[in-house]
Amino acid sequence: MRSTRRLAALLAVLVLGASGCSAGGAAGDDDPLPDPVVETEVTSDVDYVALGDSFSAGPFIGTMRTDPTGCARSRDNYPAFLADWLDVATYTDVTCSAATTADLTGTMTMFDGNTTGPQLDAVTRETDLVTLGMGGNDFGIYDALIGCQEGAAAACPVDRLRADTAKVADNVQQAVRRIRRAAAPDATVYVVGYPDILPTEGTCRAVGVSADVLGPVTEVAGLLNDALEQGARRGGASYVDMEAVSEGHDVCAKGRAWVNGPRFRAGIAAPFHPKINGMRAVATEVYRAITGEDPEVTEYAEPDPDAVVLNQPAS
Repeated sequence: MRSTRRLAALLAVLVLGASGCSAGGAAGDDDPLPDPVVETEVTSDVDYVALGDSFSAGPFIGTMRTDPTGCARSRDNYPAFLADWLDVATYTDVTCSAATTADLTGTMTMFDGNTTGPQLDAVTRETDLVTLGMGGNDFGIYDALIGCQEGAAAACPVDRLRADTAKVADNVQQAVRRIRRAAAPDATVYVVGYPDILPTEGTCRAVGVSADVLGPVTEVAGLLNDALEQGARRGGASYVDMEAVSEGHDVCAKGRAWVNGPRFRAGIAAPFHPKINGMRAVATEVYRAITGEDPEVTEYAEPDPDAVVLNQPAS
């Protein structure tokens, strides 16, 4: 029976084989990478599937995948780093920008007007590892938070947002149970929280509003992560907390920021979305949660091309 112990056993040889590994925390854009280590030829038997929204897909970070183009999915998102560092046997990434938990089981219309199939179709009985990073687009939460951030009081329904974020816990719980019941009941599932995008105290020019206006936004963002954690626990999944480790790496952190500012920057990131250093940070935390070890952090994600499963267009 595949289980957390089964996954840990499959990865143990990989971790133990990387003798001399001394990587620390996630590398930022300006952070030095760890010294190179001798690569091993060991390949795990893990079949990995990544599910999620834009904070998992990584819109406009480096080179975009074209399977399909409308998901704005980067080759350097955290699932790609994780697949690389774990040296998985197969890696299927169906994360898609703007996805909601409803898109796990339904057809999604992407930014380019084309459609893509249910994300859960990628999970099979052979799947060992699933990461799930979504919930912020449910009930239009992030759209409403943008209105709050712009300082439009009428567009910032704080009471409704508090209620809606609480509902996300049920959506995530159901999502985890669907993964287990309908597809891979013995797979290990990790629900990945959102990093801090905005400062928890104070403000800066990149945010563009006062700290008083920003308060409700950061409150709801915290409640959203609380809901993700609750849903993960109730559904029987593990939770990866990115809120705590991302403190001090928000959009106001300048050179240490893991997220892009308000400008669209092709090759860097979409506005208020993680940059490549933010993706490395998330991958680092998930890797630690899985293995109990630090990864051999790399500048770019380079999963084995033979392990990458390309997505088929929706019929």
